[in-house]
Amino acid sequence: MPKPIRITDEMKQKAQTEFVALLNDLKMSDGEISYSTSFKYEKSVAILWLTPTAYSKIVALVNTFSDEVAWHGMAVRKAENEFTIEDIFVYPQEVTGAAVNTDQARYTEWLYEFDDEVFNKIRMQGHSHVNMGVSPSAVDDRHRVGILGQLDADMFYIFMIWNKSLKIHTLIYDMENNILYDDKDVTVKIIGDDFLDEFLADAEKKVQKKTTASKVKLKKGKDKDEAQRPLWDRPYGYGYGMHDFFDL
Repeated sequence: MPKPIRITDEMKQKAQTEFVALLNDLKMSDGEISYSTSFKYEKSVAILWLTPTAYSKIVALVNTFSDEVAWHGMAVRKAENEFTIEDIFVYPQEVTGAAVNTDQARYTEWLYEFDDEVFNKIRMQGHSHVNMGVSPSAVDDRHRVGILGQLDADMFYIFMIWNKSLKIHTLIYDMENNILYDDKDVTVKIIGDDFLDEFLADAEKKVQKKTTASKVKLKKGKDKDEAQRPLWDRPYGYGYGMHDFFDL
């Protein structure tokens, strides 16, 4: 479920009430107090659209580079819970099989080459994981916190991790609506691929999984199809006599 990014006055009051209730009934065995709580929204998932250009470029990067590679994306909000990544750009970086490092001076110079229209749309950072899953690493978490601290109250920012199996981990920080969409809260779609849904639905009607008859073990190590069992009591069924099945 989506989660809040900033704690609201209502959340503060709820946490304070819970904590006071905990203190009133607390008996400490070691002189320590431990308290935790969490907040979630009962909201629908976010939809993240990729243009065919953005999707093709990401897949090409992930499949081509044997080391990690990172990129920025031009992203816009289409609706309250819908976002579109229009295009992606690779920025100056030094990479290894497990890390991406950026020279700040070169990166800043590259960033300010864009005009205002493009610059203001750079609201996405993605990178690949080469020979591993797509769960964020400790470095990824620190990088995300650093970017999050720079966002204004009306902004949003998208983080994505891809691997060569084309598995994706996605986070969307919607500062304006105070919502964090965390991976399973996000449905990623490609603009223009609606025809695939119809194509696959039709294919599923035509493609059937073949079922194999179960086997039964008979005396003398013989395996026969379950479907043939009604013939076993016939002396000449399928060329087998009764002596083939029983000790006579």
